[in-house]
Amino acid sequence: MKSLLLAICTAALATPANARPWTAFHCGKDQIASLPPKYFTPVESEPNNRELCEPCDSKGHYFDMKKDPHQKYPLPDRLFRMSGDGNLFYKGKKCREFTEKDYDALPL
Repeated sequence: MKSLLLAICTAALATPANARPWTAFHCGKDQIASLPPKYFTPVESEPNNRELCEPCDSKGHYFDMKKDPHQKYPLPDRLFRMSGDGNLFYKGKKCREFTEKDYDALPL
């Protein structure tokens, strides 16, 4: 019985609470989501699965999480720039990556 309880607890701790396939940033008052290229590469075996494959250009894209919560309209690349030390800027505002606390505060 103890080993079963231990196995259940270990499995619960090893399973991530929330799967987040993007990286999120606070850029001033804006909240930006970065989705990696794998979400925009069509899978030939599933031609009808185009839920997140809209751009289909195999490039990562940024989305406005407040105005476009379903990630349908990527933000233009010209609005983003990376500084020499790797900082992301959106419309001239420096972005900071979400922390675990930020993710926990977001409504589901």
